[in-house]
Amino acid sequence: MPSILHSATRPPRTLPVAALGLTLIELVVVIAVAGILLAVAVPGFRQLVTANRLTTAANAIVESLLQARLEAVRRNTTTQFCSNVATTNGSGALATACGTAGGAVYVLNADGTTTLLVSAPQPPPGIVLNSSGTGVVALRYTGQGLARRPNATVPYTGLVADLYSTAISRNNRRCIYMTTGSIVSSCAVTSTSGCPTNEPTDCRSQ
Repeated sequence: MPSILHSATRPPRTLPVAALGLTLIELVVVIAVAGILLAVAVPGFRQLVTANRLTTAANAIVESLLQARLEAVRRNTTTQFCSNVATTNGSGALATACGTAGGAVYVLNADGTTTLLVSAPQPPPGIVLNSSGTGVVALRYTGQGLARRPNATVPYTGLVADLYSTAISRNNRRCIYMTTGSIVSSCAVTSTSGCPTNEPTDCRSQ
């Protein structure tokens, strides 16, 4: 009579706990490391974003100045780069048109009317266009392409605009300067009290 072989039943094979995934200790370590990396990276990212916004805002002001000069020469007439403080815009049709639209550019037409050439730049979130004191300096370009303060007789040299952010502490300002009524430069400055009145010697190398 044939014998019947019975195979012994073996218990199911189990995998070590570590092979199934992360242990609790490993998970805690991963979370801790991720937290440290975030703590280091976030401030640096914030600095980068704010710095880029400052540069964008400064470039918009510089572009307005260059456009005002270009149109004055092209049309052989007077244009005005506006201040955000109405009382510093001088007098006449250009001053009236400017109001408080800091950074806007108007042209004086032959019939005495004005036309808007460049709208006032709107700073990105967190960026402030300084309006204390004289604010943005109002400048009028002649057909020769030289800029003067309204009612002044000599080409302007000095600070034009001060843009800043309180979200960062280093290079938190962009200071825009003009030299002899034509050369425009922008430099990064670290300051809580405003841009220097005179252009720093290393401004154009920044």
